[in-house]
Amino acid sequence: MVPMAHPQLICDLADIRFIFSSLPPDAFNAFFTPFFPAGGAVSETCLVECAGPVQELVGMRAGGAWNFSQRDGRACLLGANPDGVVMWRMTGEPPYERLRFEWHPTAFEAMYHNEVYGTYGIIAILALVLRLLPLGGLVLHGSAQVLDGQGLICTGPSGRGKSTISRLFHERGVPVLTDERPIVRPCGAPGAPGFRVYGSPWPSSGNFALNAAAPLRKIYFIEHGPEQEIVPLTTREAVLRLLDVALVPWMDAAFFDPLIQTLDSVIRTVPHAVLRFRPDATVVDAVRRDLAGFLG
Repeated sequence: MVPMAHPQLICDLADIRFIFSSLPPDAFNAFFTPFFPAGGAVSETCLVECAGPVQELVGMRAGGAWNFSQRDGRACLLGANPDGVVMWRMTGEPPYERLRFEWHPTAFEAMYHNEVYGTYGIIAILALVLRLLPLGGLVLHGSAQVLDGQGLICTGPSGRGKSTISRLFHERGVPVLTDERPIVRPCGAPGAPGFRVYGSPWPSSGNFALNAAAPLRKIYFIEHGPEQEIVPLTTREAVLRLLDVALVPWMDAAFFDPLIQTLDSVIRTVPHAVLRFRPDATVVDAVRRDLAGFLG
């Protein structure tokens, strides 16, 4: 049981302050440490009530790993293990400034106690995905770098080289925001063009988790190749590729439709291309030349 007397645990992600009630101080692992607030300003907040284990979930079952329902404007997300046992439930109403998270008394810890991001890391990423939705933001599977002050995303399905390319940039002294889950949000006033890319506390094998951000200048869909090659991509192809790496595992229209609008906005605003790369440091030079040509 998680006692209810714990103080609030606060984490800043993509200029959103998440306040988690009733979690132990060590609920999140060391990757979250750079994201604990140091007095900086944020643009949005989200209060997550961590209600703890609830007996109501015992015996509850669901088909599939992720399940979504909505009644009277209130959203309900359920997560089930491979046997269909519901492990957790998150509920809230748009714009998701307040959320409630509950979990199964035994199945939740059994599933997540060895999770690389910590037992309770799932709470933070679910809250982030929900809170970003009405803000026109999203989380991607990919890596993100800050090259000469410009934010880049290198993305693609598993095995395309996200960790490898992150290492190559790092070895050339280029800051790597993340090698697994970059966060994207619109920048400036509502309706203003442009996006920013942020680091996150969910790294891959490279352990890159930097609490920083930069203007998003280009998205590269990476593939392995015999040489460094950057190939143009149509808008339609880019949207389909970006959809494949967007972190929204439930496809209900209430979430899917805003996601498509966000993806379309990102692709129409941010230049994009296929980057076929050979795994050596010259890929950094190729990207720098490409970016310099784009910025003119």
